[in-house]
Amino acid sequence: MDQPEALEDERGVDIGQIRRLLRMSVEERVRYMVDVANKLMDIRSNARFVGPRRAR
Repeated sequence: MDQPEALEDERGVDIGQIRRLLRMSVEERVRYMVDVANKLMDIRSNARFVGPRRAR
């Protein structure tokens, strides 16, 4: 029986995600990464706005 293909490398990097990114054109990759960065900035901004929650 064949071994299943690994989903992650030894560092825990998602190999499938890397392959998907490499199949994209440069323009698609840049657009995707800009979208990811904007979402991360929104999440961080909202987290700062909400602030730490206090235990009741």
